[in-house]
Amino acid sequence: MSDKKRSALVAGGGLGGLATAAALAQRGWDVTVLERQSELRANGSGIYIWENGLRVLKALGAYEQAIEGAFYGSHFEQRDLNNEVIDCGPTPADRRLITVMRSQLLKSLEQAGKRAGVKVRTNVEVIAANARGEVQLASGERLRADLVVGADGIWSRIRQALGLELVHEQTREGALRTMIERRPGDTQEQDAQKYIENWNGLHRLLITPVSETQTYLALTCPHDDVRASNTQIDKEYWSALFPHWAHLIARADGPVSWGRYSVTRCKTWSSGRTAILGDAAHAQPPNLGQGGGMAMQNGLALATFLEKVQDVRDIPDALEAWENNEREIVEHCQKWSCLYGEISALPDAVRTQVVRSAMANPWSYAQIFRAASHTPTGTVQAERC
Repeated sequence: MSDKKRSALVAGGGLGGLATAAALAQRGWDVTVLERQSELRANGSGIYIWENGLRVLKALGAYEQAIEGAFYGSHFEQRDLNNEVIDCGPTPADRRLITVMRSQLLKSLEQAGKRAGVKVRTNVEVIAANARGEVQLASGERLRADLVVGADGIWSRIRQALGLELVHEQTREGALRTMIERRPGDTQEQDAQKYIENWNGLHRLLITPVSETQTYLALTCPHDDVRASNTQIDKEYWSALFPHWAHLIARADGPVSWGRYSVTRCKTWSSGRTAILGDAAHAQPPNLGQGGGMAMQNGLALATFLEKVQDVRDIPDALEAWENNEREIVEHCQKWSCLYGEISALPDAVRTQVVRSAMANPWSYAQIFRAASHTPTGTVQAERC
C-alpha cells in the first residue's frame, strides 16, 4: 500500500469477520467491525479447530489464548445404533485437532484485533452494500471505506445486495447444541480422550469434551422431526435412541440452541471493492468441523492478497486473485461435508459399510482431511507450534 492508511469496514463480528479484521489491521489497515448485536458473542457451544485453523490462529497472534485449557482428542470414533465401533481414527501429530468453547475462540480473535487497533461498533445493522465500498445501515446512516468485507452470515444482506448468490439452501438436517458438566466416569476409561459420534437411523449424537470440566453435545436430526428438534430437549426420546448415553442426555439442562444446516455458493466472492466470506459466501454443514476454520483461513488469505496493493483501484484485482487462489479448497471442503451428511439417509448397515470403506481407502481418506492438512495462505511451516 501507499503511505496513506487504507480503511476497511467488516460487517459481522463472528469468527470470519474478526479474523479478517485482525489480519487487515496487522497489515496497517484502519479497520472497523460493524456488529448488529449489543456485544460480540457466540452461542454457548463447542467448536472443532483443526490443524489449518490452528495455523491461522498462530499467524494472527490468537493461538495461546484460543487453546488455553482446550481438549486434545487422541481419536475420533464413530459408532452404530448398538454402540459398536464403526471406525476409530487417531489424530496424527501433523494434523492436530482441539476443541474449545466457541466463545473462547471468538474472544481470542477479538483481542488479537484489539491489539492491532481494530475498532468495534455494536448495535449496528448493515442492510446493504455496493461495489464502491459503501454500506447502508438500518439507521439510515451510510458509511464508506476503501474495502468492505461482508462476514454477515448465512442470511447475508451484503451478498443479497450485490447479487452474488448462486445457491442458498437448507439441508434436511439440523442440530441441537448444548453444554453439560464433564464428570469422571462419563465414558469408559479407554474412551476418555476420544471424540465420539453415534448414529441411529437419521439421528446422531456427537460427544465432544472441550475442557476438563465441560462437554459439548450436538444432537443431529431431520428438521421436521418435531420431538427430536425441540429445544426443550426430549430426554426420553433421545435416551431411547442412544440408551448407552442416557446419563449424559439426562444432564442436558442448560441453554439449548437449534440450527438447521445451510449451504451457500456464490457466482463470485466479490464485486468491486466489496467481498464476502464465511457463511455469507460458502456456508457448509458442520460435518467436517471446518466451517469456522474455512472462515478464518479465508480472512487471513484476503488480507495477505491485499498486502501488496499500492492503489485502491487495484483492490478488485486483488480480490479476484484471492478468490482464484482460495475457492477450490473451500469448495472441496464444502462438497465433502455435504457428502458426509448424505450418508445419514442410508440404512444403518449400509452406512457402516460406506464409512468403513471410505476411511480405509487412502484416496477418500485424503479427501475428507484435505482441508485439515492444508497450509493456509499467510502461514508457513515454521508457524506450526
